[in-house]
Amino acid sequence: MSSQMIQSLRRLSNRSDETAEQMADFARRQSAGEQPDPAEFGALLRQRSVTHDVMSAQLKLLEKPLRTVLQETK
Repeated sequence: MSSQMIQSLRRLSNRSDETAEQMADFARRQSAGEQPDPAEFGALLRQRSVTHDVMSAQLKLLEKPLRTVLQETK
């Protein structure tokens, strides 16, 4: 795995962690009686979904060469 790929996955993982923290903060504010903007939560959900999709695509790119090698050795 290239260092560029590792750095990319690390950035995506950090972004995912940040989004999870923001979602937890939203829930804490809501349970404390505040009324945070629901659009903020919707944006966080979209951001989490996009980050997850990009991470999945990156991992599939790594799997494809491995599958090719395994099929060629059969």
